[in-house]
Amino acid sequence: MEIQRRPIPGSYIVAVDSRRANALSQDVRVEKVLGRSEHTAFLLVQAEEARADFMPNYEYSGDLFDKARQGNAEQPVHLDIIEAGRAWAVTRGNPAVAGAITDSGPDCEHPQLLGSAWQNPGEIDGNGVDDDGNGKVDDKSGWDFSDGDKDPRDPQGTHHTHVHGIVCARPGSGLSGVAPGSKGLDLRIAGGKRPFSSSILVESYLYALQAGVKSINTSFNIDAFLGDKAIASTYRELADQDVLLFNSAGNDSKRNPKRSQFDDLILVASTDTAEATRDQRSEFSNYGAGIDISAPGADILSTLPGGRAGALSGTSMASPVVMGVDLLVQSAHPEWNAARRWAQIAGTSGRLEGDEMGYGRVNAGRALTETVAPPTLSVTTSTFPNGQCMDLTVRFDKVLDPASAKDPRTFQVFNEQGEAVISGAPKEVRLGTNQLTFNFAKLPKGHYKFVASGQLLRDPFGQPLDGNKDGQPGDDLIIEFDRVA
Repeated sequence: MEIQRRPIPGSYIVAVDSRRANALSQDVRVEKVLGRSEHTAFLLVQAEEARADFMPNYEYSGDLFDKARQGNAEQPVHLDIIEAGRAWAVTRGNPAVAGAITDSGPDCEHPQLLGSAWQNPGEIDGNGVDDDGNGKVDDKSGWDFSDGDKDPRDPQGTHHTHVHGIVCARPGSGLSGVAPGSKGLDLRIAGGKRPFSSSILVESYLYALQAGVKSINTSFNIDAFLGDKAIASTYRELADQDVLLFNSAGNDSKRNPKRSQFDDLILVASTDTAEATRDQRSEFSNYGAGIDISAPGADILSTLPGGRAGALSGTSMASPVVMGVDLLVQSAHPEWNAARRWAQIAGTSGRLEGDEMGYGRVNAGRALTETVAPPTLSVTTSTFPNGQCMDLTVRFDKVLDPASAKDPRTFQVFNEQGEAVISGAPKEVRLGTNQLTFNFAKLPKGHYKFVASGQLLRDPFGQPLDGNKDGQPGDDLIIEFDRVA
């Protein structure tokens, strides 16, 4: 069933400076504080009329999950494919490092999930008091936003149980999580009494942020979220607060799904695990220019409710594989920010055929042991038969530091007189941006030179652009083209 959304009458979400939260409450009825970041408070408010700063609170119905398919595997082949053993020689994950799993609720009593759940150090379980002042009473092991209580568990929660196991299941019965030494913060956001809404997702993400996690996985169908300002604002807030948000790319075999327009999260496509088709795109997986990375997602062996183990297939399985790698990188390099972690994970991935599976298939072993090469760019042009260039697309071969791309001199087009006729990127470069398209339709007749600056563009480790791909950083990328009309 296709996802439908409708605005909840009189219900809005507003993001305000934390110092203004009390003043706002004098004008409207604040139903609850959804959460806070460093400087911003997100409030759920009731009002008869919308204001310019109010964002609609939508109710969603339909198939929220990127539904997994039954798989067939007796061994966790995906761990060999991503060279998990090589990574584990460095770290199996730090128990102080946790990733949030927003889903339908897990079977926390599974033997291989015991001890893998995040525990709130500021809360005393069972005393009926909100000890840490986060608005949740007795939230010792996460929260159920779908039912509004302290118990995120669902003994029948196949999807969440499988995803949690992929991330950090304790080794046994022939399977293991990617980061078995780390923890999973379980947040139930669907499947309970309350219908799924913008406010539920926003609140769950802000809870994870306040809990201090730096990785979140959501294996949900988020195509319908495009245009939801509250959710997009929260994506942006997480990115600005040093959090990597991983989401499944989708299981519709579509090129450039709607969700690929989001640049503040990491979309993960699925590759096959069978020997004959290994590292090929799974036939169900979405793909396209906005996909950020790929991971094994077919026939993934993990935990299932009732103490069982079994295989499922889907981009829902691929996404937590990448978050597991991020937990390993965090454990090995606690001083790295989100940009460096993402640059390391993307930069050590194995390039796949074509440019529509992101930076390539993730490799945990390489991510934990190798140094990323200086960033390079690949360019394609759209031309008419007469050689006239219409546009130029710059694909990032490695992750660029968004801060380095803000200077208008990073990307420039010069005319024959050496004058800059275009300066700056055509859109803001975010951590999830992996390509830019420059349109030249309005340029007059003449010969032009496109330049990407080797001095200004850098990766998050500070390495300058290797524009001519000679292995030496600091060179401009230069492309000459003509306009004949």
